[in-house]
Formats: sequence, C-alpha cells, structure tokens
Amino acid sequence: MPEEITVSFAGPFSWPGTPDTPCVYNADEARKIGIYLWTVSLPDGHLIYYVGETGRSFEIRLRQHYEELVSARYHVYSATEFARGEKIALWPGRWDVKDRKSDDECQANCQRLSESIRKMMLVLRLFLAPTSCDTRTRRRIEAAIAQPLYAVPGKVRAFQDRGVRYDPRMPGEQPIACVVNSPMPLLGVPERFWA
Repeated sequence: MPEEITVSFAGPFSWPGTPDTPCVYNADEARKIGIYLWTVSLPDGHLIYYVGETGRSFEIRLRQHYEELVSARYHVYSATEFARGEKIALWPGRWDVKDRKSDDECQANCQRLSESIRKMMLVLRLFLAPTSCDTRTRRRIEAAIAQPLYAVPGKVRAFQDRGVRYDPRMPGEQPIACVVNSPMPLLGVPERFWA
C-alpha cells in the first residue's frame, strides 16, 4: 500500500450539449477508472452534489448515469436554484429515501420533466480523478470525500442527497493518507484526508 495516494481531479467537464465547457465523453480521462464528482460552479468554488467511484471506465459509468437522469429516475431540481447551490425539488426519482417512485411512474413523467432535466444537466459540472488502486481502496476514498460533506455547515451539507450509500474504512483497516489536487476549489473537500 502506498504511503500516500494523490487524487488528482481533471475538469470541469459537462454533459453533452453544454456550451463553453468540454464534454466529459471527450476527455482523455473518460477511458480510465477512479473517483468522480458532480458539482455546480459557485463564485467561491465548486459545490459537490454527488461523489462516485467506478471500476469501469468513467465513460461507461457516466453514460449509465446519463440514462438514469434523462429517464427521470434521479432527483430533478429547479435549475435556476440548483445553479445557486439550492435544491428546489421538482421530482424525487427512483432513489429518494422518503418518496421513491416506480419505473412506471418515472417513465410516465419523463416527457413532462424533460426540459427541467435538460436545464439541470446544463448546470452540472463533472470532475474525474483517475486512480490505479484496487476497488476497496477506491471505495474508501469515495466515502472519505463524500461523508464529511454531510457535516459541513451551510450549502455544502444542504446540497447532499440523503440515503446515498458509501463504504468507509472499517475498524481494523489501516488508514490511507490521501491528498487532493484540483484545478478549481472543491467546497468542503480538504487538501489532505484519511481514507
């Protein structure tokens, strides 16, 4: 195990069709595996909405997310407020903790929500951090980035969805020192942490 793992994020990238930001599928990093972030850009940095990890390529995993988004299976928020780091829910999707919708309900509402989904996707920015570590280590890093966001006061905590499952370091596992590099400030993410 290395003494320290560097988590170097590239980005920001965007979903297809977003002007003025490179598409994530065209990024050199898209064919690699690792940790990824969904964010919105605020004046003081990028506010993280979601932290994920993948052992498949970023391209494959993000195409799966794309399909879930455009199919109304994920939360849909008003884009205007979302761009300011506020969440005004328009639709709970398949994975909401309190108001989970069925696939049939998502499909029935997909057309109605399509413009809201499109606008929300235009606001989202994506960061990719390729890693070469094993699955367990990658999941520990994902959790070590995501879970502390729920404890940061203000917008950082409020922007996190409830019920997302992470796999943090377990008792008996040796801590792994991590350092984060990013071309943009990532709100709530320390430069150094333990996974």
